[in-house]
Formats: sequence, structure tokens, C-alpha cells
Amino acid sequence: MKNFTYLCLAFFCCLTVYAQTETKSKSNIQRVRIDFKTPEGFVRHLLLGFTKDDSATDGIDYGYDARNRDKLKDDLNWMINSQRFVIQGVGAYCDSKRYPFGMFLTNSGPIEISLTDLEHFDTPIPVFVHDAWSDTYHKINDLSYKKTMESGVYQDRFFLAFSDNKPHHLLSNIDNALNDVSLNYFRNSKTLQVKTQGKPLQLKLYTLHGQLISSHDLNSNTETHTLSMDHLQSQVVLTVLESEQNYRHNRILIN
Repeated sequence: MKNFTYLCLAFFCCLTVYAQTETKSKSNIQRVRIDFKTPEGFVRHLLLGFTKDDSATDGIDYGYDARNRDKLKDDLNWMINSQRFVIQGVGAYCDSKRYPFGMFLTNSGPIEISLTDLEHFDTPIPVFVHDAWSDTYHKINDLSYKKTMESGVYQDRFFLAFSDNKPHHLLSNIDNALNDVSLNYFRNSKTLQVKTQGKPLQLKLYTLHGQLISSHDLNSNTETHTLSMDHLQSQVVLTVLESEQNYRHNRILIN
């Protein structure tokens, strides 16, 4: 009987420790809850979780990420390694990070992206929908993002962001800077052509996260420079042309 009592006591202690650990683990995750309303009025719930101890990453993490198993006509998902998820766990909160959405629409019509809850943040954080095609940010803490969309697949266009700051190099345009230089993308040949008018320039390509893809010195000996974009997947690329005094940037859809 005494041994049974000790066993019950030990079991109860284990349960208590487990419950405390589980509670601490849950409170360690800061959650951002998002709703997506489809053109037909259905709602998809999405969850983004920040782990203060960096126990999750921006990649696929077993136990933190949940794949999209549904086959809906219209949907919004987190995109991780080109795969679709409805729950994404990542590392510690960082306001410079952006997390890509994939929007899949069979129907055209109005859509809505809204913030429904923030959990376990010491102070409220700003939450934005970043439309990379128009390079605009819409704060959704108090007002949902609404837009009328055509049917199609939209990847590398919409992101969840926590700051409306653009990459540091691309904060603003300089009026009349390098206006005589032309930059064009030719879809059929998947090439980027820059006519420098004989000016020595540097061309830099960035992802929408502000990561440098490549850098090219365009010397003054050649007036027209043609660069292959075959190595890039379909995405919106930020281009920066720099001279010693000025710079200018553009957005180009590579497809």
C-alpha cells in the first residue's frame, strides 16, 4: 500500500512538472492569427508563431508547421520552400522579417486579409500586408486589407510584414536621377538590357526581402549591356542602378 502511495505521488509530480513545462512552452510562442476571406465569402484561418528561443526556423520544422491538406477553390497559405502551409513556426520575432503568402484563386472577386489576434507580445506590434507588385504596405491592425483580384496564382506578390521600411538601399527615388539610362526586361529571351549612354554604372539585383542576388559592373566602354536572367525563378526583382552621384531603382517581374 505504501509503495502504491509513493507511485501515485511520483506520478502526480510528473504530471505537475509536465503541465508547468507545457504551459511555459505554449507561453513561449508569440502568435499572429490571420484570416483570409475568399471571393465566395469563405474564411481561411492562418497562424504564424514566433519562438523566443529560436527552436523553429524559417524553413520546414517538424512539430511547428502544418501543411495545407485541403483542396479549396480559393485559398491563402504560407509558402515555405515553395510548399503550402496553414501554420508556420519561425524563430524569434524580428520586425525586419517578411513571410510570403501564396494566393490561389479560381474565382475572381473581392478578397480580404485581416489580423484577428496577437498573443503573448509584451506590447502590440504593427502588422502589414506588403504588395510587392505595387510596393505598398497596408497596416491591418485596425483595418483589413481589401482588394478585388483576378483569378490566378499569386506567389512572390503578397507578404506579411512587421515594418513598412523598404530595403535600406531602396528607401526613395531621386528625382531626375539617371533618367537618360534605360533598363528593359525582355520576357521571350529572359534577358535584362541596360543602355547606359556610356556612363560607368553598377547594377545590383535584390530579392523583395532586400537580399542581394547579384552585382554587375557596367563599364563605359559598352553602351548596351545584356544580362541573362535564366538562373532566376519567376519572381519580382528589385534593380538598383548606381553612379558615383546618383542611383535609381525599379521593380521587374521575372517570368
